[in-house]
Amino acid sequence: MSKRTSSPAKADVAQEYRKPRADVYTVLLVIALLAILVATGALWMTMKDDYNNDIKGGPNPTWHRPASGTVLDVPQAFV
Repeated sequence: MSKRTSSPAKADVAQEYRKPRADVYTVLLVIALLAILVATGALWMTMKDDYNNDIKGGPNPTWHRPASGTVLDVPQAFV
């Protein structure tokens, strides 16, 4: 049987990693974040000027039930 080439003392030492550097994709993420922030600010200013930051909502939904005992309009070909 062969001996181990690595000593157990080396396994206890924490492995060092280099810090990742910013690349093109990191710059694109920063540009996208800035675009979202600018668009949010523009939307807020538009809402402030046009609507006074007051969202009123839409109409109340209503559903009218058909009268009971009525015949539905079914073409005669399907009867």
